[in-house]
Parts: sequence; structure tokens; C-alpha cells
Amino acid sequence: MPGLTGCTVGPTYKAPLPPDTATFGETRSETASLASANSPYQAAGKPGSDWWRLFHSPRLDALVTEALRNNWSIQAAQANLRKAAEGLHAAQGSLMPQIDATGTEGRQEYGAALFGPWAWTFPAFSAYSAGLDVSYDPDIFGGNHRLVQMAAAQKDAEQERRDVTMLLVVGDTVLTAFEAASTADQITVIRGVIDTDRETLRLATLAWQAGRRPRLDVVTAEAQLAHDQSLLPPLVNAHEAARTTLAVLTGHSPANWTAPTLTLADFSLPPDIPVVVPSDLVHARPDIIGAEAMMRAANAEIGVRTADLYPRLTLSAAVAAEGLMGGPAGAAWRLIGGAALPLFHGGTLMARKKQAEEDYRIAFDHYQSVVINGFREVADGLNGLKNAATELDNQRQALTSADDALTLSQTGYQAGRETILQPINARRLVLLARQNTVRAQTEMFRQTVRIMVATGGGLADAHVSPDQWRSVRRAAR
Repeated sequence: MPGLTGCTVGPTYKAPLPPDTATFGETRSETASLASANSPYQAAGKPGSDWWRLFHSPRLDALVTEALRNNWSIQAAQANLRKAAEGLHAAQGSLMPQIDATGTEGRQEYGAALFGPWAWTFPAFSAYSAGLDVSYDPDIFGGNHRLVQMAAAQKDAEQERRDVTMLLVVGDTVLTAFEAASTADQITVIRGVIDTDRETLRLATLAWQAGRRPRLDVVTAEAQLAHDQSLLPPLVNAHEAARTTLAVLTGHSPANWTAPTLTLADFSLPPDIPVVVPSDLVHARPDIIGAEAMMRAANAEIGVRTADLYPRLTLSAAVAAEGLMGGPAGAAWRLIGGAALPLFHGGTLMARKKQAEEDYRIAFDHYQSVVINGFREVADGLNGLKNAATELDNQRQALTSADDALTLSQTGYQAGRETILQPINARRLVLLARQNTVRAQTEMFRQTVRIMVATGGGLADAHVSPDQWRSVRRAAR
């Protein structure tokens, strides 16, 4: 009954001020460079809650759906959230009267010491009592209300931890899918390089046997083939590891589930990039929101410990029917008011209050650390994306140059100015340039995901509520 509360002791919670920084260092110029000819990105604000769909891949959508539905880390986070919700319900119950049904039954004989020498004439008897006990804590100093505030804040923090878990699982699933696709494409390229090496070795051997070329050409071709063959096993291992990781992320045993076959052609880069300013970031990242909720919980605990230093008033009442077994029953009632004032507890109560104050300082420091780390991740993502865009542009130019060199080599061979080895080697260089381009494309995908995750994945987007985000998982069931 909140209306009976006289006051609520302890400090009033004040939310930390938002950052006064407008941009992330050179964010504006970086964003401008991202919008240049070598990048498909434009600044577009925070991503949506289903940001992975921006890559336009039904296979990726299916993988994320599996992860949201089956991932065991998400299941544990959901259980922790349900536990915190029940903790809030338990705390709210302390504000209401407590009612218990009571009953006793027994047989009694009074001794002489109680009623004197005539007690021997009192016969033994059987009696019973049945009724209700009611107790109520008016909470005049607000200790129970602070407990409710603390439990509510802890529930909010668990909700944000759950959202962090979901965001990280989705991010890991998307990144691992890109890794599986990238290694698959590189394996295809390297196998083409090996085929070219074998052809070079065959032609070099024929030329040496015919006496037209020295033995050195054969040895060089053999060394090149062995080197390029050594590139394949690490890629195959990385590809299998990515597929195994996808199985674990989607809650399956790798022995009983096979990841879909993916290539980079299954994805496309989104046309927009989310760029937020720090004042928006504190409302977008679930870890920052959760850290702020823990500050609220710590502040409420100070109130709880402060209330322990004040008197505690309790009211209790009982109404029952009492009587002898087999006889008529009569009404009985009891009304008791009690108060307890802490006088001496060896400094325990004050020490607990100071502990709570230190917990609040720890929560505040942790909040500041999480905020700064969030800024760092966004800044790193912007820098990484800018550099990845530059690298991709360079690799595409290198691939174009390699294609031109291959064309010139083929023209020279057809004109009789070069041997067959020159065009074959030029083709090998084209394939290697293609592999580097695949790597650069993959890095663009990776950095895009880093930005999506660093900006909170749209969990607190002005147009996407947390309920809508949670509906994503319900829809995945």
C-alpha cells in the first residue's frame, strides 16, 4: 500500500548526463570518404533490429533464425530474465498485506504448579483453533519500495544482457557465414591456381625434354606448384571450422547438422551505413543501457540499507474460531502493533550502507567504462570500414591490371613474340589478384557487421522498439 508510506530514504537517482561530443573524431570526413566512388555507403543513422537482412541473403536469414531459436546462450539469457522478473514480483509482494491460514489441534492437561492444588480436578481436554493471520509492514521509510526499485532495475539490466547476448550471437553468426563463404571462394580460386601451375609444369617439362628450355624452368614450376598447393589446406581447415562454428551457433551438434553451402555471391553490401553520434549511442547499445540500469539498482540499494537504520513498524492481526473438540466454537481475535529501533549492531548496518554506496560508485565507473568502450568500437568500425573500402578499391584496380596483363600476354603469344608460359603465368596472377579481391570484399562485410553491432543493432532505434526486437525471436520459433 504505497499510500501509507511516509517517506523514502536514500538518494534520488539521477541519470548520468549524455556525452557532449558531437562526432567520433573525424567521423564526418570519414563518412564523406565512405560516400566516395570506392564505397557504396552513405550515412543513414542506426540500423534496424533485423539489420542482417540488409545483406539480402535468404540463406543468411535462415541461419540467423536458427540461431535466435536454438542458441543455448540465448536460452540461458532468457532464463535469467525470467528469473529477474520473478524477483521483481517477489519484491512487489512485500508492499501488500501478508495473509496466512493457521490451525492448531492438541490435547492438554494442566499441572498443579499452574493453577494450584485444585488443578488435579481439571480433566485433560482436546482443543482446536483455525483462522487467519494478517500482517502488514507500512514501510514508513520506504525500504520495501527501494527493494522494488532495485528488483525492477535488475530486471531491466537482465533484459539488456539478454539483448546483448542476442546481438552478439547474431553478429557472430553473420561473421561466421561470411568466413565460410569467403574461404569457399578462395578455395575455388586456389584450386584454379593449382590447375594453372600443373599446366605450367607440364609445358615446362615438355620444353625441357625437347631441349628448348633449361631444367631450371621445370624446377621453378615444381616449386611454384608446391607453394600454391600449400595454400589450400589452411583454407580448407578454416572453411570446415566456420561450418562447425555455424552448427554450434545455431544450437546443433556438428555431427548431426550440416551448414548450408555459402559463397560471397549469396550476399550483397547494404547501400547505407549506420553512423550515430555519442549522445545517440548511449540509447542504442544494450550494454550501455544495461550498465545504466545497474546504476539504478545500486542507487536503490543505498535506500534499502539506509532504511535499515530507521525504526521498523509492523502490524499484525488474527481472527480464529476456537473450541473444544466435539464442543461449540467461539470467535477469537488479536491485534498487535510492533516497532523495532536498531540500537547496536556492532557497526554492521552502517557498514552495509557504506558498502551500497561503494557499489554505486563501482556501477557508475563501470557505466563510464562501457560508454567509452562503445565509442571506441564505433570509431574503430568507422576507421576499419574506410580502410576496407580503400583496400577493396586497390585490389579491384590490381585485378584490372592483371586482366590487362593477361590480355597482352595472350596477344603476344598469338603473335609469336612470347611462349605459352607467359600467358599461363599471367593467368595465375589474375587468379591470385582475384583471391585478394575476395579477401577485401570479405573485410568490407566484416567491418559492416562491426558497425551494426557497435551501434547496438537498432535495439533502441526510434522506430524499432525492444518489443519489436523480441518479436523477432518469437517469430523464429
